Amino acid sequence: MKTHFTRKNLITIGIIYFYLVLVLFSAMCLDANGIFVKDNPIASIGDAFNFIKVNGSINFYILLACFLIYVLLFSASLIYEIRLAKYYEEKALSKKWLLVYLITFIICLVLCFGIGLCAQYPYVGEIIKNNFILLGESILIGLILFIILGSFIFAICLLIINFKNIDKPFRFFGSRTKEVEESEARAIKEEEDRLTDQGNLAASFGESNIETSSNLNSAISAISGVSGNNNTEEKVLKDKEIVFPGLSSIDIINEAYREKDFDDENITLKDLATNFRLYLAKKEKLYFDITTIRTFISALSSSRLIILEGLSGTGKSSLARYFSEYIGEESYFEAVQATWRDKTSLLGFYNDFSKTYNETEFLKRMYDATYKLNQVNIMVLDEVNISRVEYYFADFLSILEYPIEKWKLKIMQLPYDFVAPNHLEDGILNIPYNTWFIATANKDDSTFTITDKVYDRAITISFDDQNIPFEVNEEINNINLSYTKLINLFNEAINNKEFRLNEEDYLKFRSLINFTYENFDITIGNRIMHQLETFVPTFISTGGNKIEALDFMFSRKVINKLEGRFEDYIKDGLNKLKVLINKTYGENTFKETFKEINRLIRKL
Repeated sequence: MKTHFTRKNLITIGIIYFYLVLVLFSAMCLDANGIFVKDNPIASIGDAFNFIKVNGSINFYILLACFLIYVLLFSASLIYEIRLAKYYEEKALSKKWLLVYLITFIICLVLCFGIGLCAQYPYVGEIIKNNFILLGESILIGLILFIILGSFIFAICLLIINFKNIDKPFRFFGSRTKEVEESEARAIKEEEDRLTDQGNLAASFGESNIETSSNLNSAISAISGVSGNNNTEEKVLKDKEIVFPGLSSIDIINEAYREKDFDDENITLKDLATNFRLYLAKKEKLYFDITTIRTFISALSSSRLIILEGLSGTGKSSLARYFSEYIGEESYFEAVQATWRDKTSLLGFYNDFSKTYNETEFLKRMYDATYKLNQVNIMVLDEVNISRVEYYFADFLSILEYPIEKWKLKIMQLPYDFVAPNHLEDGILNIPYNTWFIATANKDDSTFTITDKVYDRAITISFDDQNIPFEVNEEINNINLSYTKLINLFNEAINNKEFRLNEEDYLKFRSLINFTYENFDITIGNRIMHQLETFVPTFISTGGNKIEALDFMFSRKVINKLEGRFEDYIKDGLNKLKVLINKTYGENTFKETFKEINRLIRKL
């Protein structure tokens, strides 16, 4: 457990203790019956202030002791509680903690004067009054002595430190020490290693490291404090450039960033789906069914997590990568490792030994996207189920459920006076609202089962069918699609009353849900209903129809939950469900659902 007191806190407590000692000393000097002579310097100061001469008794010194003890106790408690608030990543000045401070103050105040008053027996008003007057005089004289002696001690320390280091440069003005230079060299070496070892997955698609040379040069310049024009004048090395060299270099690179031009004025969702399918066939020789493309684009409107699952080699990763290419962007690929257990695998961690934050390429890509909020940012997690998604992606699963303005990731607890990279305020990174996470998942014995917790939050598309080649005669070029335009297209579709589910649609779909609940104890919650309300109109806007959209959602969100169920009544229930679907929607309508039902029946 981390300590709740820093050296600064202990120094503060020491200063308060020094002041209280001076209060005690002042009281003993002001006491007319004290151990010091009556005409001592402190008493003379009291005379100058026209203080009342008071004879201190044992009752007074008990009152004074209570004051000294509880002032020190309250000061230590207050510092501890402020540190505790920071430790639990809460605001120290929130209403909750202000109430805690107030309660602590009241308790100390009541105990201090309560015990002090109890010790005033026999209770003579004049004596009690004089004791409190002497206490007040002692507090005031103690404060005056504290200011005078504190200033003198500070001046002495200043002289000693500067005489001791008289031949050494003063770092405040930018001089560099050996320790700083060693820290720079270490940070530069780590940055070189990170940029040199960037993921091989992107390279397997023919991609090179993104601006590797530029990033490396910028990072070295940022860390060493040397400008690109060979200016030899040194500048002060800032803490953030040592702890976060990669993020600091991204800040520098994006200082001159200008939003690129977009040519998306006349784009519709239907054209987007149709032309993207043709683009894949024409440019990349990848052939997908138009329904798959419509489903993929519509999924983007319903969830920020898309899962593409199926056998290896069916084009899952290619679909994600080339969609980014088609809309004029560049997707990021992260190969999930079997050893991943928590969020540090994606976001990195602070290395206490090197005193730097081990920045992952995933973290740096997200941070870079905070500067380019009008560009669609697609981040691909390849083979997402080679480790347990619920472990390393847990924070994202929760955060993406919140409103966009609350998409905040705690990267690390920063010191109070630390100057962080531009978009890492208080150690918190806002997940860029232009971001989608696309996960590819293989179905084989080497992977983990993806749980309903993940499936419910995501839109899952299966890749099990063989792709049939077709010819494309027209010329198809990629486009420049902005995030704003894409969201506007989604909103236009969702707000189109003709595309939205009506009351009859809900009644029909609810009849299927009620059946699965009564027969299989499977139902869906508000999250999935919200996905349905956004997915269906978007799917229709891409050129599909309502039945196809409902069929897809029912097969993925309901029927998929029967995977692994082998009770005797399941087969009979599935056959009855087929009859209900045909009766409700007509023969040969829910093709995807029937395909899944027949697959499950064969297993039974």
